[in-house]
Amino acid sequence: MMTKASTYDADAQLFFNAQTAAGVTLTTTQMNAVNQWVVDAKAAGIWTKFKAIYPFVGSTATSQKFNLKNPADTNAAFRLNFIGGGTHSSNGYQPNGINAFADTFLSPSVAPLTNNSTHVSFYSRTNSIANTNDICAITSTGVININTRWSDGNLYADQYNFSSNRITIANANSQGFYISTRTSSTVFKLFKNASQFGSTVTNVSTPNVTTITSKIYLSAANNNGVATNFSNRELAFASIGDGLTDLESQLFYQITEKYQVALSRNINTTQSFYYNSAYNNETNAFLFSTQITDNTIQTATNTLVSDLKTAGVFTKMKALYPMVGGTATTHKFNLVNAQDTDAAFRLSFIGGWTHSANGALPNGTNAYANSFLIPSTALSSINNSSFSFYNRTSNAYSNSPTHGIIPVTITDRMYVSDTSPTGYQIWGTENVSFNVSYSNVNRQGFYTAVRTASNSRKTYRNGVVVGSNTGNDTGGALSSISFFIGAANGGYTASTYTNNQIAFASIGDGLTDAEALALYNAVQTFNTTLARQV
Repeated sequence: MMTKASTYDADAQLFFNAQTAAGVTLTTTQMNAVNQWVVDAKAAGIWTKFKAIYPFVGSTATSQKFNLKNPADTNAAFRLNFIGGGTHSSNGYQPNGINAFADTFLSPSVAPLTNNSTHVSFYSRTNSIANTNDICAITSTGVININTRWSDGNLYADQYNFSSNRITIANANSQGFYISTRTSSTVFKLFKNASQFGSTVTNVSTPNVTTITSKIYLSAANNNGVATNFSNRELAFASIGDGLTDLESQLFYQITEKYQVALSRNINTTQSFYYNSAYNNETNAFLFSTQITDNTIQTATNTLVSDLKTAGVFTKMKALYPMVGGTATTHKFNLVNAQDTDAAFRLSFIGGWTHSANGALPNGTNAYANSFLIPSTALSSINNSSFSFYNRTSNAYSNSPTHGIIPVTITDRMYVSDTSPTGYQIWGTENVSFNVSYSNVNRQGFYTAVRTASNSRKTYRNGVVVGSNTGNDTGGALSSISFFIGAANGGYTASTYTNNQIAFASIGDGLTDAEALALYNAVQTFNTTLARQV
């Protein structure tokens, strides 16, 4: 049996007070669920992004009308006014699809919403592909259309009512949590549950959202004050507010799904891990994507993120691969952006790999992992770049070079290799006079390659500079093909395969000596905690 929290968050308590004043008695389970949502949203840093939050708690129109962000029972507080034939239950608000909708009293000009920073969300418990709207406001000028609807199995999302700026996605099942978010004039994205479902980068230079007076309706479109396109999808959560980043959208879903699970009304499969306010946001996103439940790994990963943030290194990283969890599924995720997409630089393992608690081991014959990170687009400059890999294997040297993490083009190469007990780093034009060479008796260890200027290239082993080159390489440029792990990317074709076990890898901006040492210390602590250090 769930027990009542000893002390509720102040904002949650205001919401409960409003319920009590309206004659509503929420259960302990319902109060704890709402309180946890507030606590988690504040810990994630997204609470301030909301203008209106409708948790649809309780089982009456009275209990479900209140805006959690401002629970005053007034139009100015954006409390809901339910109109038409809808029903209320502990699962949420069920409109009839004929004449039922909820007026939020929130218009973009009054809230106010901000140009190029707007989101709406809703949680649908019904699978229906009817051509109807779930959260929408339309003006006579057609300047804004915050709209998510279905038609013939397609999901349409609009903001600012430009057809060229519309996201259209095939969507066979309308159940789930949807977030439509704009964060700039060129970035508009749609998320379903934990994943990005679609996006558009069409430039909208003059959205003029602050002049729109139409109010946003739930479960129907507000077409200049007339309700149309009525939905029959049961609504269990909705929100309106500022734009959300990819990470914020992921955390928002975790927190809201955790809330639905607490109320036993989730329509998605219950997961083993949801948002934990004791962890960093990036840790939460990573652990949710991997569903790693091992406490040692969870703690070690969070400590890694904290250590890198403290050292000022985390923000320099485009990709961090902790290689934890022991499977290809868990090893593929990027700790910086833990979405399962090419754009998030998650790994695609190809060929013969062996995955274990110690990391990812390629077979040296046909195995490699594509990071989908292209230096010329992901990095700012060849003179501000780095990569690293943690090698657990001490193999005999051969005449063929072995590599840790490499993209290669015909003229611009970036890699660390071993052809003998001497190691080489090539970063820029393939000119031997610009190579970094270093003595390397044992291949085991943590290698970091850094370039911070045309005349500054360094290789670190276990945080210590083992080789450098100050030759002025002005002809180097960032590679236009992606980094591979475990092999060279020789012009879109893998070659020169390694059989070194990788227990960590990173790609990012250039590092100072102190930052390279801090990176090593953080990674070494991480791997030591996991009992796989060398």
